[in-house]
Amino acid sequence: MDTALELFTTQGFTATSIEQVALACGSGKHTIYRRFKSKADLFLAVMEFQKRKFFNLLVRIQCKKENPLETLKESCRRLLELIVSDEIVDFYRITISEAEHVPEIASNLQCEESPAFLKVLDLVIFAQSSKDLNEIDPKFLTAQLLQVMTGYPLNEVLLGSKGFSSYSKRSKYFEKAWTLFIKGAGRLKKKKVRKRPI
Repeated sequence: MDTALELFTTQGFTATSIEQVALACGSGKHTIYRRFKSKADLFLAVMEFQKRKFFNLLVRIQCKKENPLETLKESCRRLLELIVSDEIVDFYRITISEAEHVPEIASNLQCEESPAFLKVLDLVIFAQSSKDLNEIDPKFLTAQLLQVMTGYPLNEVLLGSKGFSSYSKRSKYFEKAWTLFIKGAGRLKKKKVRKRPI
């Protein structure tokens, strides 16, 4: 899987042959064809292999803090670090570039059934139950949070932006994005009105 991934990532789907994969991993192409009916099947298997690795990393991002909102914030911070890592960016880049050849690979990456979405959704609902967030539709809220915390940064990195190339740059962006999210979704605290003496 790792050998095939490296070849697909560096050369693309079209330029990579089963023969090249077999040669690179010291195997015969018939051995590969016994396991995979076609190059497209091998490519799908490689993408699933990478997706599992990504989701296994995702499982470890959640951090328990003093309150649900802090847990959500820290988990989103860790998710941002993960989503702009070289390995994940390469995964998304090849998925996007080859979706035309193998449409099935794009499924479940950015949808409401993906583990990333469901994990953050649970944290959003938890923060809502503790009255830290407004009672907006939690799925809508989660989609907007993921867009600002991961969608935009990932898109920028895929397009070659250096705006997220260091921890310092990512932290500055994260704090601004989190403030924006809280101003839109956070529960507003009522100001105490002082009564003037009559």
